[in-house]
Formats: sequence, structure tokens, C-alpha cells
Amino acid sequence: MTVLKFDIVVCGGSLAATAAALAAARTNPRARILLVEPTDWLGGQATSQGVSAIDNAWYDPGRTIMAENPGECYAADYLRFLRSLNDPGVPGTGLAPDGTGWVSRECFDPRSAAFVLERMVAEHPNIELRKLAVVKTVETFGGMKNPAATRVVRALKLVQRTPRDGYAPFDDFLSREIADWYDPFDSPRFVKTVLRVEPADDARGLVVIDATELGDAMVLSGAHWTQGRETDTEELAPDGSLPPIDDDGSQPVAFVFCMTDATQPADEAELKNPWPDFDEYLAQRSRDLFSLGKHTWERVWTYRRLRTAGTPHDFDAVHRGDVSMQNWEPGNDYPYASLLARRETTLDEARVDWRGGIDVQTLAACEKHALAWYFWMKEHRTTQWDTRFLRGGDPLDMMGTRHGLAKFPYIRCARRIVGPGNFRITSKSWKNTQAPDYDGTTGERFFDSVGIGAYAADVHERAGGRGLAPPFPRPAPFYVPFRALCSANVVNLLACGKNMAQTYIANSAYRLHPIEWASGSAAGTAAAIMAGEGLAGTDLLNDDARLKGLQARVAENSPIGWKAFGD
Repeated sequence: MTVLKFDIVVCGGSLAATAAALAAARTNPRARILLVEPTDWLGGQATSQGVSAIDNAWYDPGRTIMAENPGECYAADYLRFLRSLNDPGVPGTGLAPDGTGWVSRECFDPRSAAFVLERMVAEHPNIELRKLAVVKTVETFGGMKNPAATRVVRALKLVQRTPRDGYAPFDDFLSREIADWYDPFDSPRFVKTVLRVEPADDARGLVVIDATELGDAMVLSGAHWTQGRETDTEELAPDGSLPPIDDDGSQPVAFVFCMTDATQPADEAELKNPWPDFDEYLAQRSRDLFSLGKHTWERVWTYRRLRTAGTPHDFDAVHRGDVSMQNWEPGNDYPYASLLARRETTLDEARVDWRGGIDVQTLAACEKHALAWYFWMKEHRTTQWDTRFLRGGDPLDMMGTRHGLAKFPYIRCARRIVGPGNFRITSKSWKNTQAPDYDGTTGERFFDSVGIGAYAADVHERAGGRGLAPPFPRPAPFYVPFRALCSANVVNLLACGKNMAQTYIANSAYRLHPIEWASGSAAGTAAAIMAGEGLAGTDLLNDDARLKGLQARVAENSPIGWKAFGD
């Protein structure tokens, strides 16, 4: 076992994780920071999950404000990331012209984004990036102030894998590979290195940020967390306890892929071979689920088009040479089961042998489902030319895998930490922009705001799902409170991105890429201050001077208030 010494450990490699590492490095250049990435691409939903066409506030008031005043609405390094996608030497096709896809102003090649993010991280000598690594165990002990109620992370154990000769990561489907990620023993695919991460300074200890997609650090540390969908209320009970929740009620996940034209007819039957019942499954989904909805085939093609061979903003025309990324409902969204294992199963796994707390059968079903959607699109095409599924070896394979699916499923709704006093962001803090009495202002101005965002309450429904739905679809621009990044019971643990403290409904709006980045920027800044002074997250929250100092440092890079609304 190799022992590593660090001040800050950022777990996850998501957009939030990358933003957190960058912010921590800027804020405290003396801190030693470890960034742990489970795949070989930094960036989460923007890269390894393939969702590189960002649903970016396409409605008023958020649309106008954020489009016309990006410097007031987005983190500076997030904007730098987008601007750098077309730099000389960046691989892939970079950032496409505005109007390539109709859902987004920002459609880009995930390969380009992964390269740029890693280059940004490499600019900071105090960040060490460990790719192809996951959190296996977290060691804690009774902590500060109230040992019976709190915990402190003392050390983490990671498993890092190195592909053997003849195997490349993601040659095989994730459902067949992910258990190997968490197994500390060598396998036919990988040689493993077990890493123990300890504090560089025992007096100050570690600061850990969970920005994973599966909540590895929060589950393994014994932090309070939730998952799924509140069933009848978002509010705490009179005794302060959390409301009832359907822990199997998370939003559907999707395996994203790309498609383009075929130079000659291609039946691509080999794509079906992993599943003996594929044609039967495709026929069933064609009868009961797959649909273009109110759109044409051309509109579904151009929805998240990452490259166009035609004229931008012509969304009713498709062309040879286009690359269409598919993330569609009802299409490759898998609505029939939750990827996250139920809570009790997850806790049992954490005690015995942590492997991500997922249902591998559901993961495999998501893979088959995505391929079925591809063949449905292929069969219903309106073009004279055939389509082809982009995969390993093709110059336009933007997913970076041999099989053509994204390296990791797009997870809209992750495990979520519970903040101090059981705090979570709820829709109670929102304002309805479509209400007759809407006064044109933002949602609740939290005293501890460390970020801002604007997006629709975008829920993708599970088949047979139950629980609360958003009270209205379009909330006014909102805020990210620092309480949502802190743990109720693990004093040196922060969470950001889709893991921050929020309800199912709040997550439906807070999960967008730039908001995830904003929360990561805040968490990294806080972690740097905590590591420098040996503080807990609640020390920053509960001390007015320290909280204002944190907010000032965050605001140097990432806005914490809406200037357009007088903040």
C-alpha cells in the first residue's frame, strides 16, 4: 500500500470536482491537493457522461441576463474553459458555432473539453491528479465539539487501476467493468495500486470534498445523506427530522452516444450481439415508449448536434458530416429502475465491500436501452442516407470508447448530503416567473450565498414514479447557500455539484453544468481556508467574519449575487 500525504482531497472528477480543485489551488497555493477521477476524463457530465450541449437558461429572465452578461453570471474560470475549447492544439472539433444545436448556445466535443480541463488543472503545481481511481474506504473518528454526534475523516483508501497491455479502459461496457474499478486486487484487465491518503499536517487534518456521481465519500464516511424523491413534503418535521422519501425514486439516467451519416448502407447488426433478446426489446420499446414527441426526426437530430456541416440555426436541416449527440426523452433515458441501489442495500455494501452502491443489472439495461434508441432513430430516419453509430476508431467518435456509449451514464439525480441542522435547499426558496404576481426579483437571498444559478425545474419522470413534482416549471434566478455544501455530522467533509444538500425538486434545477461549477468553486475555496487554519465547515458558516471572508474569496472568481437584481 502506498501512503500519500495531502491537505485536501477532491473526490469525483466531475465538473464540480474540477472547479473545486482549481479554486482550492488558487486560494491556498501552499495546500497539497489530490484530485481523484474515476474515469480517464475530467469533467463528468460535460465529458465522460457525454452531455456536452448545455441546456443553458433558455428562458427569461435567466436567458437574457446570462446571455448578455456572462461575466456577471458565470465563474471566470468556467468562461475560460468554454473559450479555450477552440485553442490551437486542442483535440477534437472544439466548441461548435452558436446555433449548431437548438437546445444550447454551447455545443462542444467532449474530447476537447476533457483536454482543456486537464490542462487547466496542470497549471497548478499543488494539484496532483489521479485518474482511473475511486474511493474504496473512508476512515473516521469521533470529532470536535461533540464526539457522540460528529465525525472527522482521518484517511481514505483509494483503488487506482492501470490497464494491462492489450486492454484500453472502456473497451468493454461499463456494466462489465465497474466492479473491477473498486476491487483492490489485480484482474485480467487492470493492475491495481491501493493508495492510503493521510493528512500532510496531523494538526490541521484533511479536508475532503465529495463531488462524485455516486456519493462515495459521504456514504463511506458515515455522513447523513438522502437519495430519491420526497413523497409528500420537502419540509422538515416539527422535530427537525427529514421528510419521507422514496429512495428508489431518482430521475432516469441515460447512456449518451453520438451518430452521424453512413457513406453506404450499414445494418450494424454487430451492435446488437451482446443482447440475444435485442430485437424483441427494440420492438417492445417501439410500441410503448420511443417517440419523437411533438418534434420531427430532424429536430431530434439537431437538438444536441455537436457538429454541423450546414448553416447554424437551421434546425430543420440535417447534413452528411453532422454529429448528433443523443440525450432524449423518451429515448435513451432509462425510466424503468433507479441506478442507485436502495439505501439499506447501499449501507450494507459500504460496511462490507463498497462498489459504488449501484444496481449493475440496471446499468446493463441502460446500455441496451441506449442502443435500442439508436436503432429506432436509424429505422425512422427521413434522410436518403443511412446513419452510423460512432465508436472507437472513428475520427468522429466523441465518446472515447470502443463501444460508442459514454464512459459513464448521465446521472441527473445523485446521492445528496444533509447540511447542518438537516438543512437542504427546497423549492420553497424559489419564485415562480410565470405567476401573475411575480415581482421580477430573484428567489430567496440566502445570507450565506456562495453562488448563483438559473435553470428550469427539469424533472425526467420515472415509469411508475411517485412523489413530489415541482410546484412550477420556471423558477426565478436563485442562489447556492454555503449550508448546502456542509455536512451535518462530518466536520471536515464538504459536498458540491449534484451531491450538495438539496431536495429532489431543487436538484432538478441546480444540476445544470455552470451551477455545478459554481458550487464546486465555492467548495474548493472553503476547503482551502479550512485546510489552512484547521477549521470545520461550520466554523466558516457560524462565524460572521469568516463567512464574509469566504464569500469575498469566492466572489473573486465566481459571482455570489445577481448584479442585475441589485445584489
